[in-house]
Amino acid sequence: SSPYAEGGALYALGLIHANHGEGILKYLCNALRNSANNETIQHGACLGLGLAGMATGNEELYEDLRVVLFSDNAVAGEAAGLAMGLVMLGTASDKAIEEMIAYAHETQHEKIIRGLAMGMAIIMYGREEGADTLIEQLTRDKDPILRYGGMYTIACAYSGTGNNSAIRRLLHVAVSDVSDDVRRAAVTCLGFVLTTIPEQCPRVVSLLAESYNPHVRYGST
Repeated sequence: SSPYAEGGALYALGLIHANHGEGILKYLCNALRNSANNETIQHGACLGLGLAGMATGNEELYEDLRVVLFSDNAVAGEAAGLAMGLVMLGTASDKAIEEMIAYAHETQHEKIIRGLAMGMAIIMYGREEGADTLIEQLTRDKDPILRYGGMYTIACAYSGTGNNSAIRRLLHVAVSDVSDDVRRAAVTCLGFVLTTIPEQCPRVVSLLAESYNPHVRYGST
């Protein structure tokens, strides 16, 4: 069968078993190990594993995904980075963050850096102030993709809290970063922080919605 169909099926299997995948993890692990290094199958298997093993903090699963990441294939590595974050969702694992940020600085593939940036954000889900050290590190990075990840780390760590310092930080980046991608992400992430108080969102983004910069306007909608 086509590797695209197989990769898509493995991803679908993960979606079906998202957050309750104990019974399917072994099958997905085998599919990943038997993928004959086909990047398309690996991509689907990694995403499936990330979803089925979501928030389990399963070290064995994390190690399998890390092997794919370290093969330095852009397509498979992007999915592996994201899946590592899903498995470690909300754990704030220092070991995982350390390895992921080191590899993001090492690889030349933008896709992998983006997958790792979003993976690190997910690891900090709901951690609020516990994520501040990582947020500081990512938002000061010279790579705009990691700064973009820093915005989503704020979004995940402070999701639904309405935290004023998180809002101030996002607003500051929305008007000051040199990268349009990072500015757009900062404005989009205001929505995550304000999810439980949606009535405040229009007031916060009203000026940004009229920005001359189309990326900022896009983020604010």
